[in-house]
Amino acid sequence: MFRKGHPRNNLQSLTFFEEELSWDKEVKYLGLILDSKLTFHSHIKYNTDKFWAKVHVIIPLIGRKSPLTLNNKVLFFKQFLRPILTYASQIWGLAAKTHLKKVQIMQNKILRIMTNAPWYIRNDVIHKDLKLE
Repeated sequence: MFRKGHPRNNLQSLTFFEEELSWDKEVKYLGLILDSKLTFHSHIKYNTDKFWAKVHVIIPLIGRKSPLTLNNKVLFFKQFLRPILTYASQIWGLAAKTHLKKVQIMQNKILRIMTNAPWYIRNDVIHKDLKLE
């Protein structure tokens, strides 16, 4: 089952309708990938890949050279991209700070692309100006 330390070697076998079930290191349940140590590393990696795949498709709409206004870009971000980042965050929000930082970095990168912000503008200023958390 779930534990932070070393996994138990003597897990009892489970049967369901006279069929023996095998133990897995990871399982996907309702879109959330649970691993045996509840680190959520796999879930965040999966969400990262899913997020960037969606970004590559919609970059003509929210990119630097997009004809959309900044308000429309922010609305697009809130409707299509942020739900990918925040799905089940009440559960995986307890992950290690290094994993959570990866999610924050993804958000910062896409906001910088949307606003065409130069390197010397701080991320917290961008978040404050766009009224994002």
